[in-house]
Amino acid sequence: MTETELSREDDLRQLLTDAIEVQLAALKAGITFWTEWIEQTSAFVQSATRTLANLDTDEPTKDVILELVDAGRANARAITEIPRHSATKFLEELDRITEARTSGGGGGTRSRSARGTRRKRAGRAKA
Repeated sequence: MTETELSREDDLRQLLTDAIEVQLAALKAGITFWTEWIEQTSAFVQSATRTLANLDTDEPTKDVILELVDAGRANARAITEIPRHSATKFLEELDRITEARTSGGGGGTRSRSARGTRRKRAGRAKA
């Protein structure tokens, strides 16, 4: 093989490796998303069940309903934060991969510039 073919093969190998790493980071972020969603939803269902069970007690119905509404609002706030947490997890994973590559000696200027871009994006996701 000529040097051009070897270079092209190395570039293709690097491209495929980068694509796989991004897919794995996305998969981990997706798992984070669904884990947090299940935990939040489960907590809300348990809270709602306890609150509705209080309808049988002497506690005024108005207070029970207000507790349920408050729990629903808290759940809605928590659920809306989940995509941000997942995006942050995704960007942190990409940074971790990039840092591992550059500290291992395998990174070049392309990795450093990509890491700088990711850090800028990570700052936006955390805000």
